Amino acid sequence: MTFVAEFTMPPEEFSFGNVLREHSDLAIEFESVVPMHHGLMPFIFVWSDGKYDEIESTIQSDRGVETITEVDQFDGGRLYKVGWSDSVPGLADAVLESRATLIEGVGTDDGWSFEIRFQEQERIEAFQECVREYDISLDLERLQAELEVSTSRKYDLTDKQYETLVTALEEGYFENPKEATLEEIGDELGVSGAAVTGRLRRGLTTVLSQTVMRGD
Repeated sequence: MTFVAEFTMPPEEFSFGNVLREHSDLAIEFESVVPMHHGLMPFIFVWSDGKYDEIESTIQSDRGVETITEVDQFDGGRLYKVGWSDSVPGLADAVLESRATLIEGVGTDDGWSFEIRFQEQERIEAFQECVREYDISLDLERLQAELEVSTSRKYDLTDKQYETLVTALEEGYFENPKEATLEEIGDELGVSGAAVTGRLRRGLTTVLSQTVMRGD
């Protein structure tokens, strides 16, 4: 049995808090990976309608960041590789030490939301112990035990990616002409249009890789 926990925290309690406060249209999303040495999560997607020079400068000024390098550009966002400072232990270290997996991490001016998967109950307890030790302000919003494979897990989608894809389809986002905008879908889901863009892109990439590309 595995467990999926959803945690939230205010913007200022985690890295990039300053840039999230200064840009209300901004969303930052961590690439879903198992944290590596020193608990680092190296890749972030930045979803915004512009001002990337200002955004990069503010991120670079974060005390936990040593370097930030642009990797790719695409419609509505950019991918960066972040070099972290290991001087201050944080959430990624807690994930690493409890042998958990970060499924999704998204930050907006409203705050941070993280989905973390644990293989055993004991690992949840180890994670909570690390959180207390590192004085991390986390609120547990949901804890779900996974007893069987859901439709979303069948295609390696996160629950949020699955929900976003279904909502976009039902609201007519994929119709020509579109019957709904990213902002309208975001209003339906309670997130920003930038966050919707990220979930759609990653969700579609995952579905295609698990279906069309798997056939090849």
